[in-house]
Amino acid sequence: MLDRSGGRGHFEQARRYTVTHEELTRELSPHHRVHGVAASLELQELLGNWDAASRLQQRVEDAVAANVATPCVRNQRSLLVCALGRAHLGDEEDARRLEQEAEAHAMSGHGTVLNTPRVQLALHRGDLEAVESLLGQPDVRRSNWFFLSSMATHLDGLAALGERARVESQASRLLRPNTYLEPFALRALGVVRQDADLIERAAAQFDSLRLDWHAARTRALL
Repeated sequence: MLDRSGGRGHFEQARRYTVTHEELTRELSPHHRVHGVAASLELQELLGNWDAASRLQQRVEDAVAANVATPCVRNQRSLLVCALGRAHLGDEEDARRLEQEAEAHAMSGHGTVLNTPRVQLALHRGDLEAVESLLGQPDVRRSNWFFLSSMATHLDGLAALGERARVESQASRLLRPNTYLEPFALRALGVVRQDADLIERAAAQFDSLRLDWHAARTRALL
């Protein structure tokens, strides 16, 4: 539901869903509560609203600590997204702490589910070697909960590495009007082609989706 609503840019619908989800899970098991707060966090991740993500951080840490007996990919992933939020807000010390805490809940076999926030952290830090080592092919099933964030990050990573052929091939399939991934595809194409008009088009589309942080980040490339 979050993937479909977010994919179409229906973020108010997605927000109502995440609020309801968190309310319904609040009185359930620790594992349910991790999923509840994770849904809210994952929406802020898509929006690039790192202030809101930071406000969820304590709830995330408390939920993960209570869920330590139940293996769950969202234990580790949620802490990594919180680390990404702290990094974007300029608190590198807390970002590193959260990354280390996430490793205490390490799981294998989840590919881009876990590597997406890691790639974003590496991009933020300018560590292209780490980007290249972590970049994997997102799950092509668009029903996958993490497809939007994984695909957007995949395009960002390929563009940062200058992988023009791969960007041209993969971005062209995502140029669907009024969808979340279209401006990411335009931005990646603009970067590898060194085309300022495409980058500005991407920024304008982020504006139309009210994705202010993404729009500002895109204009910083001009």
